[in-house]
Amino acid sequence: MRIHRLGRTVATCAATLALAIGTAGITSFTDAPTAQAATTHTSSHYLIGTGIYDVTGQAAEAGAFGYASHQEMEGIQQRLYSHAFVVADPTTGQRAVYVSVDTGAFFSAERLRVLNKLRELYGDLYTSSNVMISATHTHVGPSGMSTDKLYEIAGEDGHLYGFNQTNLDETVDGIVKSIQRAHNNLEPGTIAVKQGTLRGATRNRSLAAYQQNDDANQYADNVDTSVMQLEFTADTGEKLGLINWFSTHPTQFPIDWVLYGADTKGYAEYQFEQKMGSNVYADKTFVAAFPNAATGDVVTTQGNSKSAPGYMGSKDDYENVEKAGAQQFDKAVELWNSPGTTVSGPVDSRARYANFQGYVVGAKYTEGEGDKKLCVPARGFSFASGGENGPSNIPGIYEGMTAGTFSITDKINQIDTSALGGLVRAAFSAVGAIGTDPCQAEKPVVLPDGKLNWSPTVLPTQILRIGNVAIIGIPAEATTMAMRHLKASVANILKPVGVDTVIFTGLTNDYTGYVTTREEYAAQHYEGASTEFGPHEIGAFNQELDELATALVNGTQVTDDALPELVDTRFKINRPGVVLDDKPAKEQFGQVLVQPKPSYQRGETAIATFRGGHPKNDLHTMGTFLKVQRQQADGTWVDYLDDHDWDTVYRWKREGASYSRTNVEWRIRSTVTPGTYRLVQLGDWKNGWNGKITPYTGISNPFTVN
Repeated sequence: MRIHRLGRTVATCAATLALAIGTAGITSFTDAPTAQAATTHTSSHYLIGTGIYDVTGQAAEAGAFGYASHQEMEGIQQRLYSHAFVVADPTTGQRAVYVSVDTGAFFSAERLRVLNKLRELYGDLYTSSNVMISATHTHVGPSGMSTDKLYEIAGEDGHLYGFNQTNLDETVDGIVKSIQRAHNNLEPGTIAVKQGTLRGATRNRSLAAYQQNDDANQYADNVDTSVMQLEFTADTGEKLGLINWFSTHPTQFPIDWVLYGADTKGYAEYQFEQKMGSNVYADKTFVAAFPNAATGDVVTTQGNSKSAPGYMGSKDDYENVEKAGAQQFDKAVELWNSPGTTVSGPVDSRARYANFQGYVVGAKYTEGEGDKKLCVPARGFSFASGGENGPSNIPGIYEGMTAGTFSITDKINQIDTSALGGLVRAAFSAVGAIGTDPCQAEKPVVLPDGKLNWSPTVLPTQILRIGNVAIIGIPAEATTMAMRHLKASVANILKPVGVDTVIFTGLTNDYTGYVTTREEYAAQHYEGASTEFGPHEIGAFNQELDELATALVNGTQVTDDALPELVDTRFKINRPGVVLDDKPAKEQFGQVLVQPKPSYQRGETAIATFRGGHPKNDLHTMGTFLKVQRQQADGTWVDYLDDHDWDTVYRWKREGASYSRTNVEWRIRSTVTPGTYRLVQLGDWKNGWNGKITPYTGISNPFTVN
């Protein structure tokens, strides 16, 4: 999560203490994986299934998560999906579920609800142990799904609403239905694993911190350039799906973007599914997922139009997204067309919840500092500064502010000695004073979110084993070196039982900010200042993952140290819904207010404006708010594109108190076949007298594409 305007509000956070967090309750699911010897079953044949389902949620007048910039979203650039993969060991019955969701982050409030619904559907078949759910980390996906106050604030819309029950329900429902589809599609098949390298697509935005690592010179690259790919093929020869992991920060759409989309990961997913002839509306289709790995200190080589100098992309953000997305897509295709290794061996999994606040990290994991307890969660001053590619530009606040060098007048660092900078540091210090904590070592605290009970403290770690491949998941954005250390430690433990490939996936099963190495933490750049539990947080994740890996090797159980609370959201404040839709007396819903031009050249954008209704009346889940239709030779019209396609936009605008104007926009590619087309808007309007919601259809004049 890149912080921009959130940093500006930190000094006034104490004023929000009276806001209700919600009524807590204990989750009803249990984690009871069957103990399994690690050497059981060496076959390369599994039962495999894939599934995809819409998780877009409310299309307008809602927030986005990632930039913390109070975005007021106005439509859909690309629908968002949950991509599910189920693998079952036919010998032992053990299963592994991997889900990649087009969203900014994934929270405990979502995971607990998904697990409870799966329990209702399947009993103990799918559990906390074998279901892993990760976020792609798009910064222009829906917000409001967290019940942790810090992330409610970070996801606030333009009217400062940070919780959204509808988006929470839609995301949970979409994830469950994608898993249901994958479950129903299980069939005999094989999995191939492939590895590659993608250089030149990303860069390290925090080199000063990275270079503090003792082993920084042992690596050819200062970012993770590895590409890991799993491919799923039925015994019939049918290609079922692909998962492609690559470390990047999906921020090609900028801080002021107001259309929902999946950014570079979504572009790669869409292009690969188009290549494979996928139909996202079908119960069974090819599913392409492009989850993230280490996002902590990595950004794309070409940023967005609003990035800081030195990181800035072109003025055309579609171009920025497509360039970065195409690099991932092209590499995936290259691997797809290359030989791989057939995955073989048993399916197994381990997961554990632990209370990280006060967690004891053994001396083995503290780099010679002996046993250490983790701290009460807190954010440091450099958290408010933002990263190098997107600084907040708050006077007096900068990266590298440490407890040992901090002063109101900045007399030691001499970065900003202005009177205004001193006033800002003084104000921030007053807020942070209630959270001052020697446990946080080099971090001067600006936001004591743990003491305010604003952030999670009970966190999950997880390992899925599919034969010789292990997938490790943590609920944080790991820096490049932090990821390398965690992977190497797990790989060393699992190697004796035949695991030769370890894949890392971040932002998994919950969200707790960043995790850095001990050396990077000491530097207190944005990433270290956003590492909640202090200097030894990475040691805790390392210790937890090693224990899970050891349990997999030994075939032993693990037990939860604690369980997270399932917050009762019935009394949480939501943004008011639609009261009514209205229109001028002489107009009709669906009426075209502005017709497209009679003709367009390829490369232009066709636009039609309609008298519409509010998109919250019906979310059109697994449907569409628009169509581009093409006229056949016999005069009939056939659907050509809809709002899940990359080149279309559904845009909504409020007009006065209760009028809506909607745009259907189509960026016409150079590859589009010349012919006659039209634009269609599908929507719903709400009657203010009886609350009835009625669908409408608006159809533009035909136009030619030359």
